[in-house]
Amino acid sequence: MGRFLRQYRDGKTQVDQVLADCGVKRRADGAVSGATLGSVNFTALSELRVSALGFPLGKIADTLTISEELGSLAYLCMWLNSPIAQAAYRRVRRFSTLTLSGDYRWSSPSRLTTGVASIEPGPVRIGWQHMRCLKAVAEDLIRPPHALEFVLDYRIGPPGLKFFRCVCAIREGAKWQVLPALADTRPLAVLGSLPDCVATVQGAELAALLIYCEPWSRTWMIADALEIQPDDAFAHALSWADFQRELSELSFDNAVIEGVGQRFRELGMHVVRAEDANLTRSLLPFARALIRELRRLE
Repeated sequence: MGRFLRQYRDGKTQVDQVLADCGVKRRADGAVSGATLGSVNFTALSELRVSALGFPLGKIADTLTISEELGSLAYLCMWLNSPIAQAAYRRVRRFSTLTLSGDYRWSSPSRLTTGVASIEPGPVRIGWQHMRCLKAVAEDLIRPPHALEFVLDYRIGPPGLKFFRCVCAIREGAKWQVLPALADTRPLAVLGSLPDCVATVQGAELAALLIYCEPWSRTWMIADALEIQPDDAFAHALSWADFQRELSELSFDNAVIEGVGQRFRELGMHVVRAEDANLTRSLLPFARALIRELRRLE
């Protein structure tokens, strides 16, 4: 826990340095205005709840969201005494997606408020299994997450500090092996599964798993699960590979597809289609620079 606290403190300095390098300034309240970042899309990852905080704050609605433009998860907080926040709340409640542009407020590392943003219809909702910035493969399991990659969550499972990822895994007996892109499979150390996904976890041979760990643990909780086919796992690995190349500002080519496909065939998985891979690049420049810094990518 001490390592986490030191890394969190140092991470705040890293965020400020990235902001300065990108020419982005904080507001007087410490938040960053969306007017300096750009338009962002959000998809709700957890249920939307309303809490009464009392006068003068009134009611607040919040939900854990994920944004491909920011490349991260964040709690979207909507103070419902504001007409703009009310409009955002109605949109999220109905469609689970939202687009904000203009002066929304981002507070590092994982909090957003609507501010005086423009509320626009969000994209068609896609599930957590298709979100590029959530994807991980066996190669990622050896990297300890940075303290700023955790979110304080009390919606998905018990309250805690959580680092979320989506992996594709194949069952070997009673255990799961996480599939790679180009390396070897790695065992997933599972602490348990949330009640709603137990049946899928127990019945599937190949699954997409939404998992999270906490700072003091290297075991993972399975928060959600979907049974999938080999082509879905192949698309996952290709989407992951393209996201890594987006971080490095490199192009995606047939050599990557062929390399990942060959590795899957070596694992005994018959894959045919690559069309379902999510190759849409959306990262804002600031977000790309920050993720590279937190992951120590050269």
